[in-house]
Amino acid sequence: MKLLLSGGGEPEQVKALDEYFANYVKDGKILYIPVAMEKIPYNACEKWFRETYAKYNLNNIEMQTDLKKIKSLGEYKAIFIGGGNTFKLLKEIKESNFEKTLKDYLNNGGFVYGGSAGAIIFGKTIETAIHADKNNVNLKNLTALNLLKGYDVWCHYDEKQEKEILKLNNKTLVLYEESGIFYDGEEFKTVGKEYLVFPKDFS
Repeated sequence: MKLLLSGGGEPEQVKALDEYFANYVKDGKILYIPVAMEKIPYNACEKWFRETYAKYNLNNIEMQTDLKKIKSLGEYKAIFIGGGNTFKLLKEIKESNFEKTLKDYLNNGGFVYGGSAGAIIFGKTIETAIHADKNNVNLKNLTALNLLKGYDVWCHYDEKQEKEILKLNNKTLVLYEESGIFYDGEEFKTVGKEYLVFPKDFS
C-alpha cells in the first residue's frame, strides 16, 4: 500500500507532494479521477491536471469519470483522486463497487494520491467534511474506506478550526494546505509541512 494524502492547497503549496508523486511515477501510466468535482467541467479538470504534471514530464495520463467502467487498476503506476465534494465522491465510490477495486489495487502495492476530498475518503468516516461540503447527494452512511489505522482526515486546516475538530468523535489526522502524509500501511511520514494529530493524546 502506498497512499499520499494532500491537504488540498494551491500548486505552490503542494509542490513537495507533486514532486514526491512525480518521482515515484516517472514514466508510468496515471489514472486521474475527478468525480468529486461539482462546479468545474471534467474537461477543464483534465486540462489542469495535464498542465500541472507536464512540468514533471508526466504525460501518460488517462481520465475516467465513470467509476462503474473501471474493472481493474493493474495497468496504472499510480491513481490520482482529485478534490471537490467529499459526499459526492464517496457515494460514487460505494455505489460503483470501486471501493473493492481500489482496495485490491492498494493491497497489491499500488500508489494512490488523494487531494482534499480524495484524501478524506481514506479515513474511517467523512465527518471531517461536514463543515465544508454540502451533502447534495443525500448520502446517509458516512463510513469511508478506513485505511488509516482508524483515523479520519481533516484537510485545508486553519488554526481557528481547532475547537471544531476537538468536537469530532474520532481521532483525526489534520492537514494544512501545505501538508502531506505518505502512508505505507504501517507508518505515517510527513511530506511538506508537518501534519497534526487530534486529540493530541493520540499523537
